[in-house]
Amino acid sequence: MQVTSFDVARVRGLYPTVGAGTAHLEGCFATLQPESVIRAIIATLRSSPAQPGSRSARSQRTAASVLQARRAVADLVGSTPESVVLGDSLATLMPRFAGLLSRDWQLGDEIVVSRLDADVNLHPWLRSARAAGVVVRWAEVDLETGELPTWQYEQLISGRTRIVTVPLANPATGTVPHVRAIADLAHRHGALVVVDAGAALPHLSPDLTALGADLMAVSSATFGGPTVAAVAARPGLLLEMEGELALPVPQRFELGPLPIELLDGLTAAVDHLAGLDERATGPRRARLAASLTAAGDYERSLYEHLDTGLRALPGVTVLGTATDRLPIAAFTVARHSPDQVGEFLQRRGVSVWTGPSGMTQLMTALGADEMGGAAYVGLMPHSTLSEVEQLVDSVADLAG
Repeated sequence: MQVTSFDVARVRGLYPTVGAGTAHLEGCFATLQPESVIRAIIATLRSSPAQPGSRSARSQRTAASVLQARRAVADLVGSTPESVVLGDSLATLMPRFAGLLSRDWQLGDEIVVSRLDADVNLHPWLRSARAAGVVVRWAEVDLETGELPTWQYEQLISGRTRIVTVPLANPATGTVPHVRAIADLAHRHGALVVVDAGAALPHLSPDLTALGADLMAVSSATFGGPTVAAVAARPGLLLEMEGELALPVPQRFELGPLPIELLDGLTAAVDHLAGLDERATGPRRARLAASLTAAGDYERSLYEHLDTGLRALPGVTVLGTATDRLPIAAFTVARHSPDQVGEFLQRRGVSVWTGPSGMTQLMTALGADEMGGAAYVGLMPHSTLSEVEQLVDSVADLAG
């Protein structure tokens, strides 16, 4: 296994839940909150925040928190604060953008979605397509590797394409598609590209502009933050869009009250990512890139051991063989349902995810739904080799 200088012992000390007797390896769907995020949320609640817009001191404090949250997301994905729209969840934000962008769609227009898309990003576009009577074209996954072949987009995207959706990474199998190549094809035909960055954090340092994304969806719960979401746009795009409210950008896209009690937690979560590698220096954007690169290298070294160990076990099937992937594995154990796998591992002190994946299209395509789903392992910056070995040994005992 590749040796890295990433200080995992220091990182583990940043999480109050780590070291409490359970190996938390469910990071792909249930991240742990660092102490700094918890403290930030508690401090906000103690200040009795008020919605921004008033001249009261409490409202002004919240306005400052909103701005800090926009700046944090902008640093995280390489956008600008005025291009960041905040909301309580992607389940709220994505339908809003799908509804706004679909206003100009006409009969004969098309959108391109993929089997790799998460339900929360996929279904708003499908609903808008049905309402507007436009054609939905599907990019399929390779059923053996779990990859999303780029070549098919040459046939899928045309001059009638209005939207192309693609994940930066898949939270169930860890597959990382070639987003920039897909975006280049889309832009060549005048289509907008919507990228779901959720699963990629905290494993990758995304750059919205370099990836060619027009909109990038972020959920802070995927990297240890509270249940708060944001959509970051390429600079200038929001100025070209009509919102629901006669307000300046980006407030015109923020319907209803913001989750003000949680915004400082979002900022703290981004700061936490920036500090994963204490050797990182410079502005927060630079520290994020350095820290996430260091954490990603460390996680990949662990994943090599995880992947090799699970694939060597009889009766265990790891879904997908993609070369470019996050440190995430979806696996099944013969003669055992995912819930049985999860319960057995929990008794062994290992926590994996066996609940809904939010990846209906992918799991159906791979045939995992016929087996009741899969067990999911998501390594995080606080994961260790001993925890990975504990998991592999426990699965080996279950598989017999």
